[in-house]
Order: sequence, then structure tokens, then C-alpha cells
Amino acid sequence: MKLFGLSLFLAASLAGAAMAQAPGLPTGSNYTQREFTDPNFANKLNGADAAGKSIRPSANPLQQKEAGELAAEAGIACTLTDAGVIMNANRAGVRTVSYEIACKNDFGWIVTKTDKAITAYDCLALLTSARAVKGRGPKLTTCRLAANIGSVAGLDALTQKAGLSCKPSDGIYLGGGGDPAISRYEVACEYGGGYIIDAPQPRSKAKLQTLSCSEAKAAGLSCSLKSGKG
Repeated sequence: MKLFGLSLFLAASLAGAAMAQAPGLPTGSNYTQREFTDPNFANKLNGADAAGKSIRPSANPLQQKEAGELAAEAGIACTLTDAGVIMNANRAGVRTVSYEIACKNDFGWIVTKTDKAITAYDCLALLTSARAVKGRGPKLTTCRLAANIGSVAGLDALTQKAGLSCKPSDGIYLGGGGDPAISRYEVACEYGGGYIIDAPQPRSKAKLQTLSCSEAKAAGLSCSLKSGKG
């Protein structure tokens, strides 16, 4: 299906990079400034993320329950398999809580709620954006639950929802935004070829739309993954 009338904006652009950071992605630095009661927490988290070896521990049962409720409130369709606490802080009477969640056969997410405002970003969007801004800006918090690290389950679910005959071998997040809001991904298929997929963000009424890499090239877009050249 080709894309028609899509209004896409990239929240932050990087020279020479074919990807963008979605608006308001959580960073260790802005957590420290606004939310953490432990001033060393962000440094500890950033150090663990930088090492690439840390596993975020699972939350207790009550926290798991709250994480599932926050996911539902954010509009995420998720059969929760695990959740981990990123923060739980209270500043000037305003509570901020953030969880990483793992969903059965789908993307993992980081969900954050401050007072009545709630945001949700999938693990691939966070990882791609973190790699894009590495050394050029604030460090982004990424997913560290064991079930989410290296998982392509979200991409597999995405291609199945789109009705594509594609077993994903790799994928990247390209950017997000628009009205209604979408997240754009590139997916490379295990047996060759690939796709650009626009998926509705949580609570968005946007339609799921796809272009093969060959169609995307004709439309002025390009696929960057080696095995994703349609």
C-alpha cells in the first residue's frame, strides 16, 4: 500500500543520519534535572546502558500490575510478560513513575507518567535514537529487560499486521509524528527485500501503511539496511 497524504515530521534531525529522535524521548539528563530524587541514579543508569551488559531487574508484583495499567492507559495493546522500574519519584507533590515493559510477541516499551501526562516509546525507537545521538547530545535511556534486548518480536508483529510475507532480520526506527501520529520503521527481510512501514502510535487513528523498498526508492525514499534492498 502506498502512502498518500501523510504529514510526517522529524522531531530532531542529525546531519548524515537517516533517522530521527521522536519528540520528548526520555534521557538520563532530563530525568536527573526534573524527576530523580537520587542525583546519581541517571549516571548509574547511563553507565549501565553504555556498558551494554546490564539487565534491568524485574519489578515486584504490585509494580508489575501498575506497569500494565500504565501501558493500557497509554493505549498500548500489550500482554505483559515482564516489567522493570526505571524511576519512581515525587517532587513538590508531583509523582513521576517510569517502567520498561515487555509484551508477548510484540515491541517492548518505556512508559512514563508525570501527574496526568503520559508518554510511551517503543524499544526500537529508543535504541535507534540512542545510537543516532551518541556523542552528540543527551544520552537516551534504552530498554534493558532481558526479554527486550535484541528482540525482533515487535517487527515480526508489525509485518504480520501489515499482511507482509517477511520474516524480519533487522529493523530501524526512522522517525515519528504527524497528525494523526505515526512511527516510521524500515524492516529488512530474512530472505531479501524490505519495507518502509508507517504504524499508528498508541491512541492514534492513523492507518498502517507500507512501501516495499523498490516502491520507496521510486517515491524518493531509500532503504539503508543491507538485506532490505527491494
